[in-house]
Amino acid sequence: KKNLIVRLLFYLDKITGKKTTPNYQIDIPELFLNKAKELMPNDQRYIGFSITAGHPMRVKEISIQEIIKVANYYSKDFVPTFFIEDKYIEIKDKIKKEVHNSFFPEESVSIEFKKPMMVTALGNFTEFNITIDNGISHMLSFSKSKNYKFCNDSAYKFKPLNNNTIIYDCEKTSKKINELKSEEIINFINNN
Repeated sequence: KKNLIVRLLFYLDKITGKKTTPNYQIDIPELFLNKAKELMPNDQRYIGFSITAGHPMRVKEISIQEIIKVANYYSKDFVPTFFIEDKYIEIKDKIKKEVHNSFFPEESVSIEFKKPMMVTALGNFTEFNITIDNGISHMLSFSKSKNYKFCNDSAYKFKPLNNNTIIYDCEKTSKKINELKSEEIINFINNN
């Protein structure tokens, strides 16, 4: 259905001479926005990280060591904020030990807030987000923040139709996502 919508919008744009984009604005309930504000007060600046893949058989993740380097690079000016499910205990423990000022907001909320809407609400309070191709990246795409999405292949097939997601397509650089170095990630973000 998405491809049909994209094609229809393309033809409509050709006919009208205008650029049409779907309205990606969603109404986040006040309850979730207030909780996000409480967790991420505006006296600090945050960047989000969504780095775990739901499907263990496909290589979709950046090396955890490279993510730690990226997070530490940005931790001078930002609070590295990680959106990682509780089941990834080892990864979370490693990040807590090795990343200065790391923050896991979902650890501070009750069960009623552990919903996709909370991720979108939190995403509204980050300066930008660094993601891979996973479900959380789609939740963050509904936020107001810019998203840098790193993908192995089919990057544009699953790209949100809004304008706040910038894709790094590993297929175009002939490199697998798990081979990306922190310098490449940082350079891509700083140049886009």
